[in-house]
Amino acid sequence: MSEDSRNIYFLKDAPVMRALLALGIPMATGLAITAIYNVVNSYFVGHFGTVEDLAALIFGFPVVGVITALAGLFGVGASTLTARLLGEGNTARIPAVTSFAVYASLIFGVGLAVAGIFFVDPLTRLMGAGGATYEPTRWFVTVLFLGAPPWMCMFTLEQLVRAEGYAKQSMYGLLWGVLANLVLDVLLIGVLHMGAAGSGWALMGTNVACIIYYMLFLTAKSKNFSWSLKDFTLSADVLKPVLSVGSSQMVSSLFLVVSALVLNNLAVKYGDAAVASFGVSIRLIMVPQTLCTGICMGSIPLFAYTYGAGNRERLRAALKVAVLLSVGTSAVFSIPVWAFRDWALYLAGGPSIITAGDQVLTALLFSTVFYALVMLLVAWFQACGKGVAAVVLTASVGVFFFITVFAGDTLFGFTGLTWAFPVTQMGSCALGVALFWASGRTRIRQCEKA
Repeated sequence: MSEDSRNIYFLKDAPVMRALLALGIPMATGLAITAIYNVVNSYFVGHFGTVEDLAALIFGFPVVGVITALAGLFGVGASTLTARLLGEGNTARIPAVTSFAVYASLIFGVGLAVAGIFFVDPLTRLMGAGGATYEPTRWFVTVLFLGAPPWMCMFTLEQLVRAEGYAKQSMYGLLWGVLANLVLDVLLIGVLHMGAAGSGWALMGTNVACIIYYMLFLTAKSKNFSWSLKDFTLSADVLKPVLSVGSSQMVSSLFLVVSALVLNNLAVKYGDAAVASFGVSIRLIMVPQTLCTGICMGSIPLFAYTYGAGNRERLRAALKVAVLLSVGTSAVFSIPVWAFRDWALYLAGGPSIITAGDQVLTALLFSTVFYALVMLLVAWFQACGKGVAAVVLTASVGVFFFITVFAGDTLFGFTGLTWAFPVTQMGSCALGVALFWASGRTRIRQCEKA
């Protein structure tokens, strides 16, 4: 069986468990290795820089969220539409979808870079940085904005690779990026001692390297991909389904932006070590979380293709297996991180954050199982084209978080601030299940295409 036939086989005919593993494991592996890189990145900044450099990484996180939000608007929206069109057999529309996604991500990336650099000083203050953390954060944020166009384009291309079932090739691109990132980290942070700014430059170089890989692969292997301007369109049959589904991903990422801003400004009163402990702990839980996310993201092409083909029986089976895999993976891989949390905190951030980090990491790990269910439900709604349900669920995460984080901080101080995360995920999970039932469960006729 040729590679091209094999990727469609997993979407169309393979046993559901085998298909989900084939699509999810490469994605989970790539994301997990990327998460491990983030821990290593914290190590370089924490051990070759200062605690202010380490704090700058978390202060600058809202910018990461903004870039990811806009990238998700086009990347996730275009990839789910592409997979549904493949399932329908309507491949003639795909070149217009891919061309729109590529150029829209670049155009919006340039616009974001210009606006971000122009307003970098007030944005740095808004994110909570001040005193000794101001300059490291300002430089880190500036470099992140400069790298917005390649970052957004890379994310979009990676999503389009997965949309056609090329899960391994998506992983290879991420692995290539991790290797490039490690080399640049050693050079820029370890040798040149550029601190947080060096981390930003390394990330930009990584995204450029990934773009080269994905463009070479798609132009050589995909019969449907196009980046030709002649295929670019702003027609409603492309814009509506792309933006409808992509908006849920954007809302989710923007929630991360606003929540990080709120968290930074609330945590700063507990000291730089407290801010740094949140940053390091978030990076540590990315290992089990991204394994789960990989399963959920790997399920999207399968859900979307099967929905497009109208195969309800396979769709139901895929959902059941995806629940078992995502929840089980999240639980199993969280246990060793929790068991060795003090060592992990020391290696990733140094001895200054262990006391505060122990409490933060425990609370975040507790939330991972509920996070898995929320992620899977969002993936389901996106794949089926249920844009409204996806947006409502992702927005609810933000609403629950703001309520719990302010109430927790006011009533219980640092402990309440920390445990706002699992309370948020539990509430969102309950709402997601209710939306699943209200939107018709697995009935294909009730899955909207826009």
